[in-house]
Amino acid sequence: MMEKIHIDFMGKKYWWFALSGIVIIVGLISLATRGLNLSIDFKGGSRLTAKFNRNTSVGEVRDIVAGAGYPDSVVQTVGDSRYQVTLPSLTADQEDAVINALNTKIGVSDKSWDSVGPTFGRQVVDSMLEAVILAWLIIIVYVSARFEYKSAVATLVALIHDLLVTVGVYSLVGREVTTATVAAVLTILGYSLYDTIIVFDRIRENAPRARRGAYAEMVNNSIWEVMNRSIITSLLTLLPVACLFVFGGQTLKDFAFALLIGIASGAYSSIFVAAPLLTLWKEREKRYRPQVSRSQRKAKVAKAGD
Repeated sequence: MMEKIHIDFMGKKYWWFALSGIVIIVGLISLATRGLNLSIDFKGGSRLTAKFNRNTSVGEVRDIVAGAGYPDSVVQTVGDSRYQVTLPSLTADQEDAVINALNTKIGVSDKSWDSVGPTFGRQVVDSMLEAVILAWLIIIVYVSARFEYKSAVATLVALIHDLLVTVGVYSLVGREVTTATVAAVLTILGYSLYDTIIVFDRIRENAPRARRGAYAEMVNNSIWEVMNRSIITSLLTLLPVACLFVFGGQTLKDFAFALLIGIASGAYSSIFVAAPLLTLWKEREKRYRPQVSRSQRKAKVAKAGD
């Protein structure tokens, strides 16, 4: 069925660019006006780890803490029947009030308080930026060596696109940004690169055919040849991630949410951002200009005939 369908991906490249641009601009506006909902790891605060006298649930603990005056607390399980409650920075009296509320309703058998300063968050962000920059340098060298520098630039633009989309969505929905989000962002880079390399590898194999026809037409055919593989790979990757998001604990949900956005954006950018950018650049090369002109003349003749 799919072999009978032909979509002119490259002919509509400016539509794809416009769509990506709108999504990114909306995200940047939200980022400038609303910012990001940063977790305690980035803002600083207090963290309670407690074990209770009876079986309870995340929902019950959250309700009790909310009744004590902290409705925005983050509660999650941390193994061995222990619960972790993340709160704004509290004084000793405020910590006692939270413990008393939990002790009255559930009974606290063991507890410990930790204070997290914003310095930790800055260290996480600095480490992430260093990792991203290093990854980008390696990607540029690798893709340039395997393909050409134009492919490396298109790949880098697609990766930046995925990061901007992910950050923009986080700002729009107001979801909390945690250290798990940072880890997911780094994972997204690897997945997006893999998807783009699949497309570029097929383009490289089919490149000699562009001498007998337009470069854009060859890219369209290359994309269609890997379309089944891309769709199946993306779906098989998204399914377990979606399960983690629905059934996992809070930390896993944070990780999975970022992956859901990044994987979907990576699948899109490899076909609708990276490949069109490469095509736009390659069509400016002298050896492809006459072919582009002939292709355009044929399209005009066909349109006039209609």
